[in-house]
Amino acid sequence: MKENLSKSNLQRHVRVMYRNNWFGGDGWTYYPVTVTISAFCPVCRQPRGEPHPYHFCEDGEWFTVDCWENPCGHADLYKNCLIESGYAGAKPQERK
Repeated sequence: MKENLSKSNLQRHVRVMYRNNWFGGDGWTYYPVTVTISAFCPVCRQPRGEPHPYHFCEDGEWFTVDCWENPCGHADLYKNCLIESGYAGAKPQERK
């Protein structure tokens, strides 16, 4: 995947899975969304890993999202990326 940092190199655009049960919904709504997050780990501020496409099947439907491994070792959960981006429906909470 080509470099997806913005001009400022402070943010990146990634595809993550939205699941409404993470935010109090009934659990039947899920779909990939593209969000803008920091290019840096929210825990230690080191650069995040480079995203690459991940294809998977759920309930007979195929989806593509991005996944990455942060060199610092901290894991980025899609739920926390949604909260960080301010995506509608994502409620700020303590990171878990």
